[in-house]
Amino acid sequence: MLKKRYYVLFLAVLSFFVLVGCGKVAAANKFGKTKAAVIDNGPAVKMYMPMEKLEPDGGVSMANTTVTKGAEAEAQKLFDGDTAQAASFDKDMSVTVDMGREALLTQIVYYAAQIDRENGNNCLGTRFFASNDNKNYVELAVIEDTVPPENGRYEIDFGGYGEYRYLRVNIPARSNISEIEWMTTECFSVDKQADGSAAVRLSVSVYGVTRDMEATVLGMAYNKNGVMKKAAVTKKKFEKEKESDFNIVISGITADEGDSYRVVVFDENGASPISAPLVYRIDGASKNLQTSPLFGSDMILQADKPAVVTGKAPRGCSVTVELEGKSGGGVKQSAVTDSDGNWKVNMGSFSAGGSYTMTIKGDSNVIKYKNITFGDVWLCTGQSNMDYYMMGGDDTIAELNNSGNIENENIRVLNFWNKGIEGAASPVDNPPADGVSWHTASSDTVSYCSAVGYYFARNIQEKTKRPVGIINVAVGDTEINRWISQGLKCGSFTSTDGDLYNNRIYPLSGLSLKGIILYQGEADQYRTHLSAEQYSDAMAGLVDGYRKTWGSDLPFYWAQLARYKVDESDIREGQRLALDKVAVKKNTGMVVLNDIVGNYDGGKGSCRDDIHPWDKKTVAERFARYALRDCYGEDVAVSGPRFIEAKRSGSKMIVTFDCSGGLTVMPKNRYADKQTDERIKKENIDTSVPMEFEIAGSDKNFEKASAVIDGNNVILTSANVKAPVYVRYAWGAYPEMPNLTDSTGLPTATFTTEFASASDKKTKKK
Repeated sequence: MLKKRYYVLFLAVLSFFVLVGCGKVAAANKFGKTKAAVIDNGPAVKMYMPMEKLEPDGGVSMANTTVTKGAEAEAQKLFDGDTAQAASFDKDMSVTVDMGREALLTQIVYYAAQIDRENGNNCLGTRFFASNDNKNYVELAVIEDTVPPENGRYEIDFGGYGEYRYLRVNIPARSNISEIEWMTTECFSVDKQADGSAAVRLSVSVYGVTRDMEATVLGMAYNKNGVMKKAAVTKKKFEKEKESDFNIVISGITADEGDSYRVVVFDENGASPISAPLVYRIDGASKNLQTSPLFGSDMILQADKPAVVTGKAPRGCSVTVELEGKSGGGVKQSAVTDSDGNWKVNMGSFSAGGSYTMTIKGDSNVIKYKNITFGDVWLCTGQSNMDYYMMGGDDTIAELNNSGNIENENIRVLNFWNKGIEGAASPVDNPPADGVSWHTASSDTVSYCSAVGYYFARNIQEKTKRPVGIINVAVGDTEINRWISQGLKCGSFTSTDGDLYNNRIYPLSGLSLKGIILYQGEADQYRTHLSAEQYSDAMAGLVDGYRKTWGSDLPFYWAQLARYKVDESDIREGQRLALDKVAVKKNTGMVVLNDIVGNYDGGKGSCRDDIHPWDKKTVAERFARYALRDCYGEDVAVSGPRFIEAKRSGSKMIVTFDCSGGLTVMPKNRYADKQTDERIKKENIDTSVPMEFEIAGSDKNFEKASAVIDGNNVILTSANVKAPVYVRYAWGAYPEMPNLTDSTGLPTATFTTEFASASDKKTKKK
């Protein structure tokens, strides 16, 4: 008898270490999975706990359902058993089902209708809640899946089972959820005894047995702090290829909220034939200890600002976060999770540099992240020209091949690239990680990183010697509407989508940033066809909206679109006008790219022919100029000549610029590709004078203008325009020779006076 007790104790202790070592695996193999969902070629035995659909007596009907007014008919589609028919409502819809009794909720299953590119997976952002009094609700889960499931079926495990009467789902407008199933099980029960103790029964189904074995099965109860209360041991004979069911009863214990129950199996040799212990916890809506995907080994946190660490854990759980430096010393902070299982600790601010280990301890779990540093974190957003990989062009590939230039412990990269690109219909808690994690810079880790982002980080790191990190959330082929919170009104523009804001911007809101760089606009030329006024209002609204999260003077810089064979002039003008529409002008700037050539010979990588031109290094260098001036106090030029005003003087138009050292023209090798060079030679064009100016009368018929530099003015004339009213520069699909500059050598932005603007003084008659 004594030997048996020692054996049980040994197995129980051993099982605890197995559990800790396999914590992440256990989460995928815990109670609650259907048989078909437990797929693993490795284990010799597979186990699961069968579930069934939970419904009120008589099924779900309008008699036991409370629904957003006007959405009654759509709500019924969620529970009619027809997975081909999706509920759709033009407003956010809330549906609450009264089960008529408290019942054990173990899992949520939902079915998504066909996911299409236009609408994206609008199930994302759907939130589930539960209550016993129809007043105080706890959040069970939020849909954050980004990969469509087999047959449109998703299973949501919310960490801990709980007994609830009222179950609620809040569904975003235009959702494509077709069916919701609240799941329960009869394979778990707690029998309360008169003396206050309880007997907990776990019913387990076994299948996939690969060989005959004499197994020892342990059922163990732990309190919320991970201390074992009691273990029950039973001997079971598993026969090859035969399915079986058995019960484990743990009696004489108190069954408290927060307790967990684990099933461990050992064969006759002491080895575990299952992939990981089965884990079950009853504490309502909560997750196992976890952090946001924004945290991990090799990450960088913003220096000199509060380092806030967030995550999920069982509700009421005490979480401690400790940061320890390699050279000793550290900071430790603790928090208790709220009723929804959220926790947050402020670790204080740290100076740039260092290498730290972060240890996060819950009641019975430990997470450890290594090689953490502090420095400057920049968010890179926009569409494909920001997302453009280092693998994208011959010039960047050549850079990758020189690994000595790339490897740098002081550059950290978190790149979401093609994860969750369809967005979410409502804000979600976490960005679409799906295996994405922080990396130090190397040829491998930056291959599919934003080229602009990488070169930007390298430029700043080389000049400041501070660690620099970039988070790239850009998504190709996306209009600005998708990046602004839905419903936000910005002058003449109101956001009607916001799906990428919901899953790529909002989840970052708790993270401290140094600044943001943005390269976007092409999709608003070829798809939404926004006017200059609309786009400038949208851009200013986007900047102001983000700054409400990260600070009113957060550094924020964007790029004016480069030249291209398709006319993007209205968008370029909107990008320029936005500079004076943002609420706070400090720490804003626009990178001008109309001298970029890309591939000189044309074709792929050419500005003329390719919407994704090469030479992202120059783009990044110009972004870095603004950052170096505003954030690091460097005396560096950030802009070429900037248009101030245009005045008519007889038949002349005098255009005044804010410039450095007087106006001049740049050498043709700065802006000319092979085709431009051939034209210059063929037509004997004089490139020593300003090019690409046009003027027009009140009829707005623009004509090419002759230009003469006079200090910080350009004097324009045209034989076809006797009374000029309007002027524009570098306008049209592909302005061949935009050569105006000053002592900075930087180009002049595309502009026009055709559109009224608060920033442009009206054309005056002298």
